[in-house]
Amino acid sequence: MKSTVRLAIILCVMWVLLSGHFSVLLLSLGVASVALVLWLDWRMDEIDHEQFHIPVTSDLFLFIFKLGRLVVSSNIDVCLRIYGIRKATPTFKEIPLPFDNSLSKVIYANAITLTPGTVSMVLDKDKLLVHSISREGAEELAQGAMADIIPRIRQQDVKTVPVRKKRRTL
Repeated sequence: MKSTVRLAIILCVMWVLLSGHFSVLLLSLGVASVALVLWLDWRMDEIDHEQFHIPVTSDLFLFIFKLGRLVVSSNIDVCLRIYGIRKATPTFKEIPLPFDNSLSKVIYANAITLTPGTVSMVLDKDKLLVHSISREGAEELAQGAMADIIPRIRQQDVKTVPVRKKRRTL
C-alpha cells in the first residue's frame, strides 16, 4: 500500500506540473479521484488474495504482436467509419467460446474489448455477447478471427498462488 500511495503522489505532482492547471476545483477533483483510487485499491486487496502465474512462452509474445496488429487495423477501420467512408452498422452477436479454462476465456474477452470498435458485454460458460461497430467485425469474431491468436493455456499450467495478507499502513 505504501508503494501505491507513493506512486499516486508522484503521478499527481507530475500531472499538476505538466498540466499547468492550478485552479482550486481541478486540484480538489484530482485529490478526490486519487483518494477514490487508493480506497478502491485497498478494498480490492481485502477481497482478492491470490495471483495467477501465467507461463511466459513464445505464444504469449506472438499473441501480443498479433493483438497489436489487430488494434492498429481496428483503429483504422473505426476512423473510416467515423469519417463516413465506411458505414457503421452497430450490432450485438453471441460468439461461442472455444476455450476450456476460465483464464483463456477472460483473456479472450479482454482482447476483444481492447480492440477498438468491439466490446465484450456478457461472459457465460460457453458463449460471449459482443457489441461491434460493424456487422463485418462481428462476423469475423464469430468465425474465430480473434480466437486464433489467443495463447492456448492448459489448466495445469496456470498456478494460483495465495498472496500473503499485508498489514494495513497508511
